[in-house]
Amino acid sequence: MSRNLFTENEIILCTYLALYDTSAYNEADIQEKFNRPESSIKMKIQNIAAMLDEENITRHSNVKGLSGVTTGEKGRRTNWNWVDKVITLSKEDFFKKCETILSV
Repeated sequence: MSRNLFTENEIILCTYLALYDTSAYNEADIQEKFNRPESSIKMKIQNIAAMLDEENITRHSNVKGLSGVTTGEKGRRTNWNWVDKVITLSKEDFFKKCETILSV
């Protein structure tokens, strides 16, 4: 069975939700755009939140980080290369990037 890996655009959208909030768009919008189960999207957002927490990056969301490892252990860094590229953007520029992805 082949795995349906997250695309860079999905990771960008999930990272915004892990960093900020779901008032502008939410998991259902990502699900509609990319036809991926909403539960999978929620878990990816929690995984990204856990990576951000491990890096001591301030988040402005209520997402609970979920790394899948015991407290105190480091989680996997899946897709960190894409996450790391967008977390330095201002919230406004980051949101514009997300709007562009969702409108294509």
